[in-house]
Amino acid sequence: MKTIKFLPIYLLFFSTITFVSCDSGIEPVDPALNVPPDDNGGSTTGDYWPMAINNSWTYASEGEDQTPMKIIGTESINNSTYYKYDNFVGLTTEGSDFEGTVWTKKVNGTYYVRQEASIPAVPGMPSVTISPMEIIILKDFLAVNGTWTQNFTQTTTIEGLPPIQTAVGIVGKILEKDIEFTVNGVSYENVIKVELIQNTQGETLTNYYWFAKNIGLIKYVNIALGETYEHELVTYTVN
Repeated sequence: MKTIKFLPIYLLFFSTITFVSCDSGIEPVDPALNVPPDDNGGSTTGDYWPMAINNSWTYASEGEDQTPMKIIGTESINNSTYYKYDNFVGLTTEGSDFEGTVWTKKVNGTYYVRQEASIPAVPGMPSVTISPMEIIILKDFLAVNGTWTQNFTQTTTIEGLPPIQTAVGIVGKILEKDIEFTVNGVSYENVIKVELIQNTQGETLTNYYWFAKNIGLIKYVNIALGETYEHELVTYTVN
């Protein structure tokens, strides 16, 4: 099973605080944004990420099935209903001191992933907190080549030090739509392929997502720091 590495978004306190080890055993998670206002544009063209308690998706990475990504509850945040997950595409915090939570929500045809993260203090190291962040991961009403952008300042707070502000920019793009796509020998119809590119401190993080109508995320590819990580759907339960 894989554990979570830090994104380039978190590299600032690795490069500027010498007591934080670069060999933390934490793998990349999805890029994230500060919480934006609800995007109420565009009527949905279908349900490309079914959100209901006990919905679950199991992904394989490097031939190994990951922990199922399961919706375990709902929460009201800023007067919006979010669906809470136990992990993201099987990436967990097992075996590390990293603590993270993932939620999703849908507003019309816009899909959000919200994250917050922290590292508790341990002997010789202070606590680290990453401000709550949120991305638009899909706009299902956009045509092929349709794009969206988000720019924000991410805040990392290290115990005993002033907050660290980091500028981040993300560009999302619909690469393909209404296609047929095969994952692990299973052919899915009505698939949308999305590209998300994040730029942070001169580093580029590229993500590709394939969403199947009425099923959800069927494949995820993350390219960061010269490494590529793939997660492909194996089984799913959608209520």
